[in-house]
Amino acid sequence: MRDDTDDLHFVPAPCQIACPIGTDAPSYIGLIWEGKQLEAFEAITATNPFSSVCGRVCDAPCEPACRRADSDGPLAIRNLKRYVMDELGTDIHLDPVKVTQDKSVGIVGSGPAGLTAAQDLAMAGYKVDVYEKFERAGGVLQWGIPAFRLPERILDEDIDRILKRCPGITIHTNTALGEQVSLDELKQRHEAVLLAIGAAWGKPMGVPGEDHELVEDGVGFLRRINSSGDRPTLPETVLVIGGGDVAMDACRVAARMPGCKNVKIVYRRGPGEIPARKDELEGAIKEDIEFIYHAQPVAIVEKNGGLALRCVKTELGEPEEDGRRAFRTVPGSEYDIDCGMIIAAVGQTSACDELRESGLIKTDRVDTDFDSMRTGDPQVFGAGDGAFGGSTVVMAMHHGHKAAYYIKQHLEGNEAPLPYHTPYRTRRIDVAQDIMWEKHPRQEQEFHGLGDKPVEFPEIETKYNKDTAIAEAARCYRCDAETGTADYSVKNREDIFLMARMQPGDAKSQTAMLQKRLIPREILITPEQPASFDDLVFLPANLSRLVIDPYREACRTDSKLGGGIDLRNPYLVTGMDDAPDEIRTAVAKGAENNGCGWLGRVKPDGELPWLQLLKPGEEPDANAAAAMYEIGDDFTAFEPKRANAAQLVGLSVQRPALEAAILFGLENNLELMVLDGTRGSELAGPPDMTVLRDAIRILRGMNQEEEIDLIWYGGVRSGTDVAKALALGSVAAAVGVSMAIAAGGTVSNGVISYAGDRTLEERITGAEYLIQSMASETSIMARCTGKTNVHNLEPEDLKTITIAASEATGIPLAGTR
Repeated sequence: MRDDTDDLHFVPAPCQIACPIGTDAPSYIGLIWEGKQLEAFEAITATNPFSSVCGRVCDAPCEPACRRADSDGPLAIRNLKRYVMDELGTDIHLDPVKVTQDKSVGIVGSGPAGLTAAQDLAMAGYKVDVYEKFERAGGVLQWGIPAFRLPERILDEDIDRILKRCPGITIHTNTALGEQVSLDELKQRHEAVLLAIGAAWGKPMGVPGEDHELVEDGVGFLRRINSSGDRPTLPETVLVIGGGDVAMDACRVAARMPGCKNVKIVYRRGPGEIPARKDELEGAIKEDIEFIYHAQPVAIVEKNGGLALRCVKTELGEPEEDGRRAFRTVPGSEYDIDCGMIIAAVGQTSACDELRESGLIKTDRVDTDFDSMRTGDPQVFGAGDGAFGGSTVVMAMHHGHKAAYYIKQHLEGNEAPLPYHTPYRTRRIDVAQDIMWEKHPRQEQEFHGLGDKPVEFPEIETKYNKDTAIAEAARCYRCDAETGTADYSVKNREDIFLMARMQPGDAKSQTAMLQKRLIPREILITPEQPASFDDLVFLPANLSRLVIDPYREACRTDSKLGGGIDLRNPYLVTGMDDAPDEIRTAVAKGAENNGCGWLGRVKPDGELPWLQLLKPGEEPDANAAAAMYEIGDDFTAFEPKRANAAQLVGLSVQRPALEAAILFGLENNLELMVLDGTRGSELAGPPDMTVLRDAIRILRGMNQEEEIDLIWYGGVRSGTDVAKALALGSVAAAVGVSMAIAAGGTVSNGVISYAGDRTLEERITGAEYLIQSMASETSIMARCTGKTNVHNLEPEDLKTITIAASEATGIPLAGTR
């Protein structure tokens, strides 16, 4: 599979980025259209151990992110997942992964966070023991979601798939932390412990009368119904307090119970602020649940042999941090809502006396650092609702993946790991060739509601058939296959969609679209723009000189720096001194394997030539092939030192001290000079190309061009850039930011950072591929100008396309002399 860093043409689709676990939705949608269900199954389950569950109850953050949402509705991505999983979910089981490690992990809680982490750790070869408080595994999926939305067999299907794939996982049910097992015991049994205890208890409303026997918390109500199969007779009217997903499930469960005729949701804000997911809210409305908005409970009282919820009316104020508008109560607006039972679904909390006594619970959650998933105990990690509050199934799985990553790093002895990053993979599936793709409407699953026998909890929706699934899959814009802008500011798919739906006689719309498409693009090149390598172009050989068939010969890229450092390619890796050890190791290996050098203060791993950067007065390392003294803005003469007779000596210089440094280098018979055109940082902007121009002019004016080898550093992204630097007079180029990106780095706000989403081998491969592609480009540029050696490139092979570049390099503009 390719990903978002090693495939420069792949930009993850909005739906994939919106998914907390990075599901490759575009690929499995494309595979469904092709009829390749088995391959679609692989794409779905690759990062999602609860794929069958998510086909029914995922909150589908991918769908609001879908670009087609702005036209005729988003892709029904969750329904397509369900189609594949219902077809194949019980039949496909991959080969078991054996336990290969001598360490084990204990996980408290078998919900989506706990079992996702368990699978990841087992896949890495660790023995995993999962301790579950209740009699069945699954956590909130088992007791918190009613069977009409999530049949029990669907959850069992996913758990069975996990356990068959990972026989190193053992689930211990009816084993509560603090009762059947203690935290100290778990720490003695296992090298690491993950607390994924969930939020299995409801929060109190904090109003008088809520301790009445006919008042029940929503979480407890759902657990009582779902876990036991109990179908109690309820009073005729039931009130559910709250507007979240627990409230939606509780009200719909109550509506199916014997005796219940009226169910009402009481919510303190308006319909625009209710946090329940759209599909759950719509399902409740279709099942005739009544919604009472702008009502704040203040007390529960007995009235007329039953109960009454005493409320005050509310008004909305300004938006709060979560985007919902604040509310305020209206004085003197108190009123009662009569009922026979009240279900309070106003929040969830974690509870564990042992963890509280050990100081690991803060307020009502396991005190966990989200960046590292660590608790205050270095052996204990946290994840899921119990650590970060109630969320969604897919977010809990994200927590599980993330926790497993940091636990693995801990078990491997790496206490300062790279940050976790959700991987975005692509399978590069062909785009559907359906001539009706822009006309197919969104395909909805048939909704059955309460059904003929509500108390039996019949499933509320019917899955797609094959034709419906293919039609829905054809609607995908396939953003992953679109190149251009990473933020999708070029609305190609949207415009095609609109044009396809326009009637031939709709002259007004046709004219508007034509005018939009003819709007001139912003001109990005301005007179004030600094020169860059992009402003230099090579003249092909047949336009610059007579060519005597050099194309039959291989183009040489080998280089000799300062007469003593042999390289297979004229590249030095630099900028890695502050990179994490894993990155330095990978880049050094990739550079060594491809005959490159290393420029930096810190010695690299391996045997590649090291050009050591050091300050005047510092002692050079005997292992360095060259000692390169860094010169500041103000040059002061010093005594350059060699650690041994074979060691070369050179300078690294920027513009302010250029002339003085060159004179000093020549006087002291130095062999090398790094020309640093970065203006202080390679990420600060285009390089200062006048540094190379002026260095050549100074040396040429003294007739000393051959006495000191110049190495260019600044703005090099490709082999073509290196070829241009060679043509301008350097003998090699230093590669910094582009190598960092090849090794998995990302650039944000002028800073390079790395995440733990690559293996060491993948980073080595990334470094090697960059060097190999650069070598090909450098040699191709030389060959195109009639050369058989990249070091034969010369200024006459170049032209500039901007005045700024011509002035900065001394190379004439194209079309001039």
